[in-house]
Amino acid sequence: MSSHPTPRRVPTQRRAQERLSRIARAAGELCAEVGAHAVTMESIAARAETSIGSLYQFFPNRDALLHAVAERYVADLFALLDAADAAPDAPALPLEGLVDAILEPFVAFHREHPGYFAILFAPQGSEALHQVRGALRERLVRRVDRLFQARAPRLPAARRRRLAMTTVEAARALLQYIEISVPEGARRAMRAELREMLVAYLGPAMAG
Repeated sequence: MSSHPTPRRVPTQRRAQERLSRIARAAGELCAEVGAHAVTMESIAARAETSIGSLYQFFPNRDALLHAVAERYVADLFALLDAADAAPDAPALPLEGLVDAILEPFVAFHREHPGYFAILFAPQGSEALHQVRGALRERLVRRVDRLFQARAPRLPAARRRRLAMTTVEAARALLQYIEISVPEGARRAMRAELREMLVAYLGPAMAG
């Protein structure tokens, strides 16, 4: 299989686009429920209420389908983050507000895209998914690095990037644990702990 699987065809008609959206949503829900390794083309078709033939019209196999869903997630996530970055006062926020600006879009995104962690960060994912994940990580690090540069312009670039990378990876790992493994009623308290951890970690560097 190619390292960059692509759909068999790109839908242009509205009905086909709507069907593809249902397929993507079904794949994400199932991966969140049972794990990407356990999902089949047949189960996705059943959840999407479409025929198995419809799936194979668009995708040659399951890996290609999940790769397309992952790329859709990345596009949707950065559309959300770009809108959040439009706020000109983000660098002037209190440190707690800056951490909230980093975390809150991801919490909201996961609520709308339940398969995000299960698909993009599945340990047994394909090489293509690993490449999507690496590109996503780099874009997120650059975004946080820009926020830190605006907030602490005297911070050396190498240290700032290390701070950005640590923040991105710590936030991703703990949010993944919280959203997948913590009971829903306890998630808010756990997210508050994550917030306090990042505030304490970033405080000395951002004050300099």
